[in-house]
This record gives sequence, structure tokens and C-alpha cells, in this order.
Amino acid sequence: MNSTLSVLFTNRRWRYGLALVALFAGLAALAHWVAPYDPTAQLGLSEQWRPPSAAHPFGTDLYGRDVLSRVLYGARVSLVIAVLSVFLSISIGTSVGLAAGYCGGVVDTLTMRTVDAALAIPRVFLLLLVLGLWYGVDVIGLVIILGVTSWFGVSRIVRAEVMAVREREYMLAARSLGVGHGRILLHHVLPNVLAPVTVAATLGMGQIILIEAGLSFLGLGVQEPTASLGRMMSAGGGELLAAPWTTVFPGIVVILIVIGFSLMGDGFRDTLDPRTR
Repeated sequence: MNSTLSVLFTNRRWRYGLALVALFAGLAALAHWVAPYDPTAQLGLSEQWRPPSAAHPFGTDLYGRDVLSRVLYGARVSLVIAVLSVFLSISIGTSVGLAAGYCGGVVDTLTMRTVDAALAIPRVFLLLLVLGLWYGVDVIGLVIILGVTSWFGVSRIVRAEVMAVREREYMLAARSLGVGHGRILLHHVLPNVLAPVTVAATLGMGQIILIEAGLSFLGLGVQEPTASLGRMMSAGGGELLAAPWTTVFPGIVVILIVIGFSLMGDGFRDTLDPRTR
């Protein structure tokens, strides 16, 4: 474990990604103290479409709201949705993959055929369908929808890892000694699947942030007056030439956060893959 951590910290991509994610996560967590204005405060008609200035570093939007403040709070919303959605999807996918890979037989066949059928449905179509029926979804609802539709790939990864370790000598020895299935799964199987699950979770964070921003851009994600990076880009899209700052700054933040998580995921994969050492 210590050797893995030491190798991980020598990986430049992981360090750069961690720095980006930590920067925006810290700013989002401290948004209440860092943001110069209330993100929902409308500063008046005279403050509409103000370009970047000392008073408003990122300018103002149609309603005279400070874009910098809304970007900070919007980053918080995006990161919270990403973390909770990925935690939910990883929990479901790991549980299903453990059951399918360890039990085998009918359980494995039924589970994996269900996963194959779910993967055959385009995810964007499924999300648009659910969100179209669930109008006015809140943050918790969005977390549930994104998490429940994101675990299929994780279950296949976990199943493959479990099947690889299921017949190893220490597993056979544990079963011959009468160790219970729950203890075997918890102490012998689960530690072996944590590495690929960690990589999948890190890469999944960036994907969820992009999906959430895209849904909010289409008006199906986080609703006003809650600050959302995707919603901000959508609101400023109609005035892109006259007030580009309302769209450009939220877009840049989304890109940097996604790049940060992608670099972290690549770093994890390089470190945990023995062929790259």
C-alpha cells in the first residue's frame, strides 16, 4: 500500500489532476466566504450584462447577478452531484458485480444479461426520457437518476476481477476452512477489486460533471434559482456575442474540472497497472 502511494505521488499527471480538482473543490467548499456576492442576488437593471471589471471579475448576467459568485456556487453543485452520483453507482455496481462473479451460474447469467440489455440502451436517451417525465427534478433527484443509470459498466469490471480471484489458492483454502461467504467477500475478494473500481470512480466523476452540465444546458438538470454551470451556459448562450463572459467562464471551469479528474484517473490507472511500471 505504501509503495503504491509513493509511486502514485511520483506520477505527474495524477499530481496535476489532483491540484486542479483540489483547487476547485476548495473554492467551491469556501464559496460562502470567497464569493463576493449572493449568487441569487439581482443587483438591479443598471448592472445587467456588465463586462468583467474590478467589482465583477467575471461580469454580470441578464439579471445583474455576479457571474463569479454563481460560478463558485455552481461548481459546488456540480461536484456534490458528481461525488454522490458516483458513490451511488459504484456501490450498486460493486454489489452486483460481486454477486454475479462470486455466485456464478444462474445468478451470473441473469445479472449480466440484464446489464447487457441496459447497456444496449443509449444512456443519453434514457436520461432524457426519465428527466422528461420527472419535470423540475431537484439535486437529490438528479443524483439518484445519474447514479442509478451509471453502474452497469462498473458491475462488469468487478465481475471480471472477482472471477479472476475466485479460484486462487487462498480462496480455496478459506472455503476449505469453513470461512463464511460474507467474510470471504469482505476480506478476500473486495480488496482485490478496489483498484479498478477506484480508477472507474475517478474517471466517472468527470463524465458525470459533463452529463450534468449538458442536462442543465438543455433545461433538464438543476433548476433556477440554484446556480449551475450548465444552466449558466444555457442562459448566456443567446447573448454569446454581446456578453460572452456569461458562457465562457462557466465553460472553462467545467473543462478544467473534467481535465483534473481525467488526469487523476490516468494517474491511478498507470500506477495500478504493473505493465506501466
